[in-house]
Amino acid sequence: MQSANIRQIKAALVDQAFALVDQAFTGRTRVSCAIGTVVAVRRRKGQLLAMIRGWGGRWYSVDSVYIVYAGRTLLS
Repeated sequence: MQSANIRQIKAALVDQAFALVDQAFTGRTRVSCAIGTVVAVRRRKGQLLAMIRGWGGRWYSVDSVYIVYAGRTLLS
């Protein structure tokens, strides 16, 4: 699913983070954009900004992110 909804993206990021903390990525949730895997998201001056894993901790402007989730629907 493609989304620009900040609440929906943050809920998916939390689920993705808990899967990574368990030392084994279960593949249940993946949040990404065209550049790579998203680890944080915020809005500034109306723009959706994403922090991308492995890209130096900078914020990059994105139109939307992709949420791939196997299981229940997040904030439907």
